[in-house]
Amino acid sequence: MSKIVKLIISLVIVGLIFLGGFFVGNISKAEIMKEIKIGYEDVENSSKVIYEKVFTDVENSTTIDNFIMIYLNAKEIENPNIDLENPDMYIELNNPNASVGLIDSKVWFVDDGAIIGKRAGESWNQIDFYKIDESDVEYIKETVEYEGK
Repeated sequence: MSKIVKLIISLVIVGLIFLGGFFVGNISKAEIMKEIKIGYEDVENSSKVIYEKVFTDVENSTTIDNFIMIYLNAKEIENPNIDLENPDMYIELNNPNASVGLIDSKVWFVDDGAIIGKRAGESWNQIDFYKIDESDVEYIKETVEYEGK
């Protein structure tokens, strides 16, 4: 076989390999494993939460990681001085692929940071409270474009 035929066969084989990789990459797109939903109480119906922002690990992996770190570094507290019925924000961390809720929480902004109430049981009757500092609060507010009540 001549050198030109070998070159053409080699180029066809390399092209097929790259084409196969392209199709495999398109078929196996990244699936959402974690999402954070940011919600607020409905003005007309206080028992309803309207989720205005959703961040996914496919599009916003840094945001997801930062929120998880905020939750991991929060300091547990007892008996916070807050209005339990009127949180400023609702934050959920879910795995939509597995239909699993990982964190269900309410946030109350206070003078020196914020209080996070994480649901610890089947309902909101059992809540664990955590305190986060002002820098974490600023990150949350900036990320979700919080405008306040």
